[in-house]
Amino acid sequence: GRAGGHGLPALVQKAISMCDRDLQPDLLQSVVLAGGTTMLPGFSERLKHELVRISAPGTSFNVVPDNKGSERGYNSQRKHAAWIGGSMFASLDTFRHVMVTKQEWEDCDESIIHRRGV
Repeated sequence: GRAGGHGLPALVQKAISMCDRDLQPDLLQSVVLAGGTTMLPGFSERLKHELVRISAPGTSFNVVPDNKGSERGYNSQRKHAAWIGGSMFASLDTFRHVMVTKQEWEDCDESIIHRRGV
């Protein structure tokens, strides 16, 4: 997709653009992939190619893992990285302030997310 589209590259670009301008260069250099689907052959190369294609000329991205480089130990946990991160987040004391119960979701739908300021 295009920058106005809903594909993964557009979502990555939009998420980074919503962050503080001073952080954006670092975030562009740290697009981290996690989860089993990202292990499909060519996934990281395709994402990087599409990000470059929809971004302003000269914008540089670093997608981790870069299959040409070596991120020692990263690939061994990559399949479960999203779950592990969610599990760690859920174990924090602050999680109870942002969590949404099934009942809250059923009562309010996604508007509960905006009310919580998440």
